[in-house]
Amino acid sequence: MSAHPLEQLRSLARSWGPDEELPMTEVAAVLDQLATESPGSLLQACRRLIEYFPAAGPVWWLSARVLSAADPAEAVWQAADELSEDPTGRMFADALPPSVTVGLPGHSRAVALALRRRPDVTVEKKPGRADLVVVTALAGGPADLLVSARAEAAIGHAVKSGKPVWALVARGVLLPQGLWEQLLLRVQASGGCGVLSARTFSAGVSDSGKGAIDAVLSGPTCPAVAELLGWKS
Repeated sequence: MSAHPLEQLRSLARSWGPDEELPMTEVAAVLDQLATESPGSLLQACRRLIEYFPAAGPVWWLSARVLSAADPAEAVWQAADELSEDPTGRMFADALPPSVTVGLPGHSRAVALALRRRPDVTVEKKPGRADLVVVTALAGGPADLLVSARAEAAIGHAVKSGKPVWALVARGVLLPQGLWEQLLLRVQASGGCGVLSARTFSAGVSDSGKGAIDAVLSGPTCPAVAELLGWKS
């Protein structure tokens, strides 16, 4: 007998490390099963997923997309496809200036793969020695970004030395105000991350390419669904 979808979700959460990217195909399969066989459990599953990983913007984004959809089963796979096909890493690689040395504290696998397109670019293991520091945001709101503690420290050093800092805001990372506020409440309780003002960053890179950070943070693609506002664990 196969495990209940909620137990499958719990097992996925246990095997997913905090520094790893969301196993989107596996999560989507579990939510799809719930949406088809037990739609009444879908909200509970999304909330549990958020409780496991409150700092992961894409978890909130995925949950909001699924819970607001007329057909949740279809919505979960559409959202999963959008995350899997996110071109932000490629946009970042294309936007880099020639022969630059880049510091990438806490960068994602997608960024590492995208940099293969730019053999002229050097990745400096010590961000303080880089020409440009680029940080992958964990989540974002209208005027701020959530980053890992390691990235926050690297950004502080870069700003003090006058080096430019770019923010990578991948698809699914950016949240509307209501969800962003809920995320911050939960992250502040768990710690381990830093919230930085958009003014900290010289530029932002999204799935649309490089631009002013305010413009990059202006277009969340999920609604602030009521089911994820004001609830307690």
